[in-house]
This record gives sequence, C-alpha cells and structure tokens, in this order.
Amino acid sequence: MTLVRTGYHDFLDRDASRLPGIVVICGKEHVLADEVVKRILDATFPDEQSKALNLDVVDAGQLDDFSVINEKLATFPFLTERRVLVLRQTMELRNDDRVDLQAAVAHVDGEALLLIDDSGEPRPQRGKAPKDKVESWDFVAEGVQTLLVDCTLGQTERERYIDAHAKELGIHVDAGARRYLAAFESVDEIKNALDRLALTGKRISKAAAEEYVRPPGDPKLWDLGNAVGTANLQAGLRVLREVAPRAEDATGPLIWLAGDAQIAWELSNGATPQSWSYATGQSAFRAMKLWDLARRRSPKLARDNVRLTMRALEDSLTGKRLPDQALEEVVIRLCTQK
Repeated sequence: MTLVRTGYHDFLDRDASRLPGIVVICGKEHVLADEVVKRILDATFPDEQSKALNLDVVDAGQLDDFSVINEKLATFPFLTERRVLVLRQTMELRNDDRVDLQAAVAHVDGEALLLIDDSGEPRPQRGKAPKDKVESWDFVAEGVQTLLVDCTLGQTERERYIDAHAKELGIHVDAGARRYLAAFESVDEIKNALDRLALTGKRISKAAAEEYVRPPGDPKLWDLGNAVGTANLQAGLRVLREVAPRAEDATGPLIWLAGDAQIAWELSNGATPQSWSYATGQSAFRAMKLWDLARRRSPKLARDNVRLTMRALEDSLTGKRLPDQALEEVVIRLCTQK
C-alpha cells in the first residue's frame, strides 16, 4: 500500500482526473473539503448524466454494514471510465465504527474511486481515548494507492486562499486586511467576510475588514486601545475622558489596557491570534487588533508594558493612587515610549 499526502493548495495543482483508487480528505475545513470533492467529480464525469449513472453519495452514519462499499464500487461503470463512491460524515463515527470502516476499506478494489470525506471536527468520545484510534491516514487498502488531502490551512495558506477567493470575486484585498482576515478561526468565516465585503467596494482595506468584524465589548475601550496602539496621544486622552468621566470609572479602562499589554507580550513572543484564542477560550478578534502592534514591539518592551499597566492597576485597586491619575499616566507613557 502507498499513502501520498498533499495539502489543499497542492491538490489544486494536480490533475484531478488522474487519481488513485482511494482519496481521503481530512482537516477541519469542511468548506475546502467540499471544494475538493466538487473538483474531483467535475474532472471525473463529463456531464450530469454520466454523474447520475455512476456516482453514489453515502452518509457513513447511515450504513449498518460497511461491506456495501465494495458492492457499490464493484458495479461496472456506464458510459464513463470509473464509478465513484463518496463516503461522507465519517468523522462523525464512533471509533469502534471507524475500526470496522478501516477493515472494509482495506479490501477495496482499486479500479473504481472511493472518496472518503473525513473532514470536520472529530466526534467527542466517551471514556478513555481508544488505543486503536483510527486516523484519516489509516483508511488504506492493500495494493491500492491512497491520496490524503489535508484541508488544514496555516496563516500563510489562509492568506493565499484570501487572494484566490478575492480574485474570483473581482476585488483587491490590501495586505493589512489580508493578514487581519487570515486570523479568522475558519475558512468559512473568511469566505463569508469576503463575500460581504465585496458588496461594499472593489478594494478592501484593513479598516473595512475591522469595521466588518465589529468585535464584542465597549466600543470606547476598543477606541482607547487603538489610540494607545497607534501612539496617538491626543486621541488617547480624548477617549480617556469619554470612557472615564469620573475617577472611579478608570478601573475598567486600566484592566483593558493591562489585558492589551499582556496579549501584545504573548504575540511578540511567538503566539498567534489563533493560539491565544485557543489557550484563553476568548475571541481571537482582540488579538487580531493587536497583531500589527505586537510585531513592531520587542519582547522586552512588551514585557515592560505589562509591568507598567499591572503596577498601575494594582496601585489603583489598593488605594496607593487614584484610578484616574494612574490611567492618565499609563496612556501618556504608552503613547510616548520609543
């Protein structure tokens, strides 16, 4: 048996009409998995009639006996070169069922095409993790080459996807907007954002992308963070007075700026908006807003800002300093640092 691995973008460069007997699609990006399936079917069948006569699409969860896979693939193709069986929702199977599916796939005849869509989030398993856990790359057959298409995208690959989809839409995405949108958790979110932003104009700026996202939280706190992040002292002091008109209102903004400083420090030390989101369980949007700022700061400066903001917050909470005075000093120091 031979297992060949490829990524989503590398698969797009392949001849989809010349594929081995088994193709397994994995990764959480189900939108990309659907595109891979469509591309294979379009390349395999010359028209809708041949597709209707030679294609079976089966939900794996509806099968009581996986031996039906071989029965369907053994049927002789009609007016085309290959029959195709698309087995969907396999990621939803319990591991015991995946073991049975693995056994059935191991005896598949390689003349037809078995397309296993194993994309998506894995089904939660009860109890201890199984010792014989069946992964996507375990669906192989003796003597039949298997192609594994991994639809997981990294930051750079998501930016490449953004450029490709923007080209389809006939729009241009600025570098800042591309990097901002590439921090989204899924391709589905990216695609929806681009589709909607395309309705607003032919050129998408970072400001337009940020406006589209509309992060949760008090907008004034976001404005304060933006002013500090861009070292705009005049705007920072103006927003400061809007968000904290009374001395006792300054504690919340101090907490916010301390949180921003902590996130920027983590980003400057190698974290990404996604990894920060996964680690904290919070929306990645806040880290996305700080991404460019963190890339311009050294880890030492980022660490010093954490200490500055945390000390000011602690002093205001313990009564060593008035909260409004501590907040104003923090804003001034952050906006004027070199």
